[in-house]
Amino acid sequence: MKYIIALQIIFICSFSYAQNFQIQKLVVDKNTKAPLENVIISNENDNSITNSEGKFLFVSQQNEINLNLLGYNKIKTTFEKLKNEKDTIFMEIKTFELREVVISNTEAFMKKVYDKFQDNLLQNYTLNFFLRNVFKKDQVNILLQDIYARKNKNASLKNNLTIEILNMRKTSLFEKKDKIHFQFPDFDGLFHIIVPQIEKCNFVEIPFNDNNFKKIIFKTNERVQSGQIWTGYFIINRKDYAVVEYSLTLIDDPEKIPYKKILLSKEEYRTTKWTKFTQFTKDSKSNKYYPSNIKIDNQVEMLVYKESKKNIYYDFTMDFFATNSPTNEKIKSNFVIYNDIFRAKFPYSKDFWNNQNQLPLTLELEQFLNSVSEKKDKTKEFEIISNF
Repeated sequence: MKYIIALQIIFICSFSYAQNFQIQKLVVDKNTKAPLENVIISNENDNSITNSEGKFLFVSQQNEINLNLLGYNKIKTTFEKLKNEKDTIFMEIKTFELREVVISNTEAFMKKVYDKFQDNLLQNYTLNFFLRNVFKKDQVNILLQDIYARKNKNASLKNNLTIEILNMRKTSLFEKKDKIHFQFPDFDGLFHIIVPQIEKCNFVEIPFNDNNFKKIIFKTNERVQSGQIWTGYFIINRKDYAVVEYSLTLIDDPEKIPYKKILLSKEEYRTTKWTKFTQFTKDSKSNKYYPSNIKIDNQVEMLVYKESKKNIYYDFTMDFFATNSPTNEKIKSNFVIYNDIFRAKFPYSKDFWNNQNQLPLTLELEQFLNSVSEKKDKTKEFEIISNF
């Protein structure tokens, strides 16, 4: 018998190969030399982002490149200039005059942010995007799914979100002795924006090295039913009260999370980590904002009873980033947004994945794919789900 665990239990509430320019670089802090993650690489038509190692790949038909990270001086340059420079790009923290933080004004400021939140969001648009899903068992990769797709949001429709998957590669390596199958998040959960109720939060402004923005940290005043305090932060544009970066953590004390029994089994589980990070980019045509970068990090702890009790930790991450500026293009929906994303069945396009440049495999993931290849004949021990 196989048991199912949903990883969403905490949720509440055409690619062109003919690119004219292409470049790969590393972005680091000028002073510390530490790699910088989530640097937005963009021009008028295309977008990309640096990964956790500070690396990015960017392709575009336009020669222009802009590098933007909150709190750092923007860099405006071109492909041609960067190709003649070193592989490392140094970004410098903005020099700023520290403003006095007036706590008494923070509540009134956040009231305006909440009031303008929906109005500041772009309501009708289409985006191309990449999505990478990675699943680990005790820090060892057992699943990879990469998706290239298009998203259309139309606020005037009852079902206001549609997805068209254009290309996909996926593979997983589950040991057959594990009788647990996981239900992975859906697109509705990925794009849904959870914000705490303003009257149930304590907001505090903290210093931020860019006087055009405010950074407000928050936590809920009381623990929720699971015994947790929600925490996080907003970075807000002072001029229009728009949120440009938002981080939310739903679990501050995992030891207070109760275990749940798996039906017809001795095993128990609990969610021990849930965080979500979202960056919003301003559309130059409409002056509205849209989610351009989303990261979700979940962890489930399993108690397995065999010869003795054993703790197993499963980590699941979702990494979404938009590859172009919003358009008015129509798309053909081909995947239900409420379905388990890993259940998607689309053919693998070798040519596409060999030629795309914005979502490279890390060394760790390359090693995982090699491991899958080595074990593909051991069907008695492993269950392999793959489209390539």
